[in-house]
Amino acid sequence: MIAMPYDLEMSCVPFLLRLAVVAFFAFAATGLAGADDTAPVFMADRGTWQHRIESPYLSGTNLVEVLLPDTYANDDTTRFRVLYVLPVEPGEQRRWGDGLKVIRELGLHNRHQLICVAPTFDTTPWYGNHATDLKTRHEDHLMKVVLPLVESHYRTVAGPDGRLLLGFSKSGWGVVSIMLRHGDVFGAAASWDAPLMFTEKQFGIWETGRNFGTPETMATHLPTALLRQHAGEFQDKPRLVITGKASFGTNGDPRFPYDGPSHTEAFHELADSLGVKHAFRADIKATHSWNKDWVEPVVGILVVLGADDAPPPGGS
Repeated sequence: MIAMPYDLEMSCVPFLLRLAVVAFFAFAATGLAGADDTAPVFMADRGTWQHRIESPYLSGTNLVEVLLPDTYANDDTTRFRVLYVLPVEPGEQRRWGDGLKVIRELGLHNRHQLICVAPTFDTTPWYGNHATDLKTRHEDHLMKVVLPLVESHYRTVAGPDGRLLLGFSKSGWGVVSIMLRHGDVFGAAASWDAPLMFTEKQFGIWETGRNFGTPETMATHLPTALLRQHAGEFQDKPRLVITGKASFGTNGDPRFPYDGPSHTEAFHELADSLGVKHAFRADIKATHSWNKDWVEPVVGILVVLGADDAPPPGGS
């Protein structure tokens, strides 16, 4: 693996050109099964490296954007945990905010020494695999393309302890689903204000039909069903962070029927009833978007959860 150090304060063009050449040959030599490797481009305005790749599981060219901590450039041996910041919108749309930008503005990548990664998807992501369409497989793209790319080309901590998930709304639903389906791959996941109590009866809402193909396939990705199925695997230490109370704070919307005071609280109660250890905070309130009011405290909980056995304040 070839190191790709950089410093956000660097403005030396020759250095960046040399780095781009090194990166190009490193990536070409490494190769990535199922994806079209391209050398990353450094975006000075965002302080990130951007990979444009083709995937057998999506259509067209999609982005993997990487924000490195400043200390990454200090040596070529230190390894870093990776925080996967999962989007709620297709492509590079940012109507609901920009997770990686918020993290950079808060300096969370430096404060917590994290490599932060934001992939894009050609259609609205729900982080599952379509029943029949082989080009609508968001889960496969994340697991089989994005993770190998990041871990082949950056100095990452090996194993589940080196991989964290963050999302809200659809992607909050997604990180819990992925965490429960792949508990052997990820160390911890944090969800803020997500429709965690969805059932297959909500199939068709917000492009879930386009993403899963059938209610039966959607049912295999439901956080509630997966929590019941895998409860025994999440009882030794807390690995889930369940937070937020905004758009999914009540059960008054007839499109989203379920039993419980709110999606967050209802999922917390279900986890408690199953003996699943987790961190729970219903009091982290903010607008339903990527913003510092919830990202900062939730990432703070997540990194502690991912590092220690003991739950953070508010844990269950």
